[in-house]
Amino acid sequence: MGMMERCPTGIVGFDKICQGGFVRNSSNVLIGGPGSGKSTFLLQFLWNGATKFNENGLYCSFEPDIVETFKDASMFGWDFTSLNEQERVKFLRLSPSTSIGDLRAELTKLVAKYDIRRICFDPVSAMILTQNEGSKVREILFDLVSLMNRLNVTTILSDEADEDSEGKIGSRTDVIKFLTDSVTTLHSSGLSGVGDRAVRVIKMRRTNHSRGPVGMQISGKGIEVLPEA
Repeated sequence: MGMMERCPTGIVGFDKICQGGFVRNSSNVLIGGPGSGKSTFLLQFLWNGATKFNENGLYCSFEPDIVETFKDASMFGWDFTSLNEQERVKFLRLSPSTSIGDLRAELTKLVAKYDIRRICFDPVSAMILTQNEGSKVREILFDLVSLMNRLNVTTILSDEADEDSEGKIGSRTDVIKFLTDSVTTLHSSGLSGVGDRAVRVIKMRRTNHSRGPVGMQISGKGIEVLPEA
């Protein structure tokens, strides 16, 4: 497993708990509640990819205003306005009603045009807000993950969820845990006595990852995963 090619996140401490980062060209889900650091993780992943590893990225957002994302990133010293102009990290505003067919056409074009190696979706749960049938939700998510795999990019899909008093996380799109190559949860409150924040790699195929929660913090430089006790 240690010989598997990795896509390093560059996030301090995270790559150490999963043998060097995500498996190259895999689909990964990042789950957490409001304020847990999901968007920060995605932006840091793309920023490091472009500035440290020479890998272009694409941020797919369902938020109404990309400018607000740029402002949030600037708080950590990440100038995505400049990277966007340099065509190193592009930003795509999506409607929740965007079909898989339209998404396939747009992403295929962008990946080829800008040599995209990393793609982030924030949040993927927005795509199924209008769906009431579990089978339709699974179909949409399956088609999305299949599309990402065919594009040969390393993908992170953030998923909104609620965290209970015991640190357990659940979401409407739980099925995505079975469709992706890895599942990582971010906890905004202490988990099993580990700090005020914690990260936990629930699964990562072909990886001997840390099993328990690991403390993390968000500083002016972004997310930092603390050394394991």
